Amino acid sequence: MKPRFKYYSWVTRLAEMLTDDKQCHYAQALMTQYQVEKKPSNYDSSEHDQMVIERARQLQAEGYKVYVEEENSFKYHGKYFPICVGGRPDLRPMKGNQLIVEDCKSGRRKHSHKMQVLLYMFLLPFAPETKALYQGKIPHGRIIYQDGIVDIYPEEVNAEFQQKLRNVIATLCNSTLPQATPNKWECRYCPIPHSHCPAYYSSEIA
Repeated sequence: MKPRFKYYSWVTRLAEMLTDDKQCHYAQALMTQYQVEKKPSNYDSSEHDQMVIERARQLQAEGYKVYVEEENSFKYHGKYFPICVGGRPDLRPMKGNQLIVEDCKSGRRKHSHKMQVLLYMFLLPFAPETKALYQGKIPHGRIIYQDGIVDIYPEEVNAEFQQKLRNVIATLCNSTLPQATPNKWECRYCPIPHSHCPAYYSSEIA
């Protein structure tokens, strides 16, 4: 485990911390400040990938120019904290003055899904890779579920949201890591090895 030259986090991690979807913030802060070899994942992305393909085809049929997954990767370097935030929304449809960012979700609905899209809406206009397309304009957001679509409006990227984000980033960048607060469900799916978790070795996990 090596300290990072510059702190780094993914949009998905920030989104989980902005909601109650994850109670333990220790792993998130550790991965932000250190290069940690993560446990292998058994996540099967095939259902999600098919959703993205079908949604892209639908949007193209409606006349949108659609940027898909790899084309959407960005890294935003923070002004007020020593952190870089990386992200990759599934779809960025554009038609005329319509600027939209969409993320497809094949599983159950979570509060963090909305925060994830709000983060994309907030960061894309300022990230070096995408800012030329947005010219400072916040795009409209959508979460694409198998049973419906949730719209997220630009005015929801408000002062309250931005303050919550600043608080989360301050926690991630604090030299004192948050205390590990284990529970069976989160620990089961935690990406960091047990050897890096003080709660695991103090027998707090049954």
